Amino acid sequence: MKTSMKNLNVELYSNELLEAWTNKEGLIPAETTLINKYLTDINKSVLEAGTGGGRISFHIEKIGFQKISAFDFASNMIKRAKETATTNKSNIDFRILDASNLNQFDDNTFEYLIYLQQVLCFIDNEEQFLTSLKEAYRIAKKDGIIIFSFLDFDSRNFNSTLSFILSILRSLRKEDISKQYIPWLKINNRINWKLFNKNQPVTYWVKRDQIVSILKKIGFSILEVNNANQLADHNDKKRKGMLYIVCQK
Repeated sequence: MKTSMKNLNVELYSNELLEAWTNKEGLIPAETTLINKYLTDINKSVLEAGTGGGRISFHIEKIGFQKISAFDFASNMIKRAKETATTNKSNIDFRILDASNLNQFDDNTFEYLIYLQQVLCFIDNEEQFLTSLKEAYRIAKKDGIIIFSFLDFDSRNFNSTLSFILSILRSLRKEDISKQYIPWLKINNRINWKLFNKNQPVTYWVKRDQIVSILKKIGFSILEVNNANQLADHNDKKRKGMLYIVCQK
């Protein structure tokens, strides 16, 4: 088992990135496409993981959904989301939760699950990443729809080279960390000049075939696998942007 790293992403989102992420509104094109395509019954229950300031959940509420729950591991994010909910007289149930431990929810609870914003890629180790996928499956109702987005390792040409360099440095420092964990290149649109240093916030970049295989092994049926650009042009073979996978239980 790989060494568990200190998860610096929670600290990052609770401080440097707090304002930027809690002030975001509306959906990006890929999110709009998938939500409009799959969230077709406003009477069904929805769970959003890694909600941040509630951007996606508030949009879903605006289009008519009333049974919405949302969680985030960063308490400052949930605090802001609750403040916005109070101002907007929203009924969304915001909670502070860890995606790898959703014991507050019973089995077979939600009909729609939203795991967008690459939320699972900010988990600090592969074991918890896998557990989080299993938790999503557990709390989904039979025939429930789950929309995931992930950081796609092969969508950036330089990831292999960067990962190789990092692996050498980590080996010299005796750090047993997966090659698919890559530090942030930019933080708040500023270059992270410390990215090759020890103890940097990292994100997990999935391999497309690998993540599809993992999801199938857990029990998910795969409905759709596309990168962001492919959602707009289904004939585009290039892999650009985030990887979106829609599943059904």
